[in-house]
Amino acid sequence: MTIIIPARKAPWIRILLAMSAFLLFIPSSRSQYDFNQNCQQAYQAVLSLKFSEAQKLISAGKRESPDNLIPVYLENYVDFLTLIIGEEEAVYNQLKSRKNDRIALLEKGRKDSPYYNYCLGEVYLQWAFARLKFGDYTTAAFEIHKAYDLFEANEKKYPEFLINKTGMGVLHVMVSLVPDKYRWVSSLVGLSGSMELGLKEIRQVAGYTGTDHITRMYRQEAAFFLAFLALNVQRNKSQAMQVLGLIKDQPGDFPQSQSPLMIFARATVLMKNGFNEEALSVLQERPSDAQTFSFCYLDYLEGVARLNKLDNNASGFFDKFISGFRGRNYIRSACQKLAWISLLHGDSVAYRKHINLALTKGASVVDEDKQAEHEARQGVPPNIVLLRARLLFDGGYYDMAINELLNNSVKIAVKSKRDLLEYTYRLGRIYHESGNLSKALENYRQTIIRGKTEPYYFAASAAYQMGLLYENKEAYAKADSAYHLCLTIKSPEYQTSLHQKAKAGLNRLKKAIPKT
Repeated sequence: MTIIIPARKAPWIRILLAMSAFLLFIPSSRSQYDFNQNCQQAYQAVLSLKFSEAQKLISAGKRESPDNLIPVYLENYVDFLTLIIGEEEAVYNQLKSRKNDRIALLEKGRKDSPYYNYCLGEVYLQWAFARLKFGDYTTAAFEIHKAYDLFEANEKKYPEFLINKTGMGVLHVMVSLVPDKYRWVSSLVGLSGSMELGLKEIRQVAGYTGTDHITRMYRQEAAFFLAFLALNVQRNKSQAMQVLGLIKDQPGDFPQSQSPLMIFARATVLMKNGFNEEALSVLQERPSDAQTFSFCYLDYLEGVARLNKLDNNASGFFDKFISGFRGRNYIRSACQKLAWISLLHGDSVAYRKHINLALTKGASVVDEDKQAEHEARQGVPPNIVLLRARLLFDGGYYDMAINELLNNSVKIAVKSKRDLLEYTYRLGRIYHESGNLSKALENYRQTIIRGKTEPYYFAASAAYQMGLLYENKEAYAKADSAYHLCLTIKSPEYQTSLHQKAKAGLNRLKKAIPKT
């Protein structure tokens, strides 16, 4: 295009016209949100943990559409999963500076698009999860608040923009469960939420049956969150099993077998519900190619599944996890599991070697690692009969587990006060899962009476399980008493998760118990 400027025009007019002509060739500064085919493929590669492939697609998308901001959001997704799965603090310190740059880019987008608040909210929420993983609670609280405000504004302005409901739902559940003891909770004042509302919102996306391709694409992500939350905060493990119906391949959708995240969700739900053999089959589907980001926790999970069936090959998976993982969680638990395998084989020297590593390797943040460290500090190996029964129960092999206990006289199985507490607790759990509720309650009560002042988790867990049992029978007043009792029992083992679950139970009962 040729612009002819009359010679007699004033200089400022000549400059203005020249600038106008130049600006015709500059993309609009109000960047777009185009979830095009390239970005959809990149998203699917991200969920498959194929980060190199995703980055190539993202880079190509940037070259083709420099003003498209979806690639910025996807790049952040890669960093988020890298940190959450890899847990490397050095990588966290390297990547966290990118967050503000991405926020600045996203804020240049069109505010009249539902993707404006959504992408910003997702970046803030993803970084909040990463901060929590690495102990930066104050910044995490700020980012949770920002994400909440952005998702809430989007919900009001674009109520039909369904993928927004996943992030909003996760936050509604999170806010309802934040433990009061954390100092940074004050930063969350003003946020509201309930578990029921949050799960309903996520389920809207996970169960979507409409024709919108983007929403259909996000069903797997929503189902992943739904499965995780159903396992950790809902009242019944079987409810999590229902989620498996949503985590499935459908024509035109991204196949779950290619996603280690979906394999993790499926295997975890199956193992928690006693379907150990099915979980092993799922875990063996996981990709092992060099193009997939290493999800070492799946090695740990397969080790646990194999140990639950007393498989001698379990040790190789724990060794692989310890040698390959660069994070700090579940390392001590893996050392404990190797110690148990040695003990089951009658090798007390190897047991001591492995359990002592639970004092020096990894950290004690999650309950499993705390319990491993506690066992190492106590210096007392578990009772072999009770250990076999525990592992078989965890795998859902209930007949074999009960036979371990009933085929050995109490004198052989019980050698200490701790053993007696575990013996009645294990009987209670097996009877509970097998449907013999009267015997389950009888053994739970014995465990609580004898163990509520002892430094073991059996009494607290028995009280929590009683709460679940009564809640499922709709005996809500008794369930309320059991959950409150759980919160009064202190122990260095599993206290955090037990108290959190008891609190979730009490939150559910608030709606179930009639007001007087």
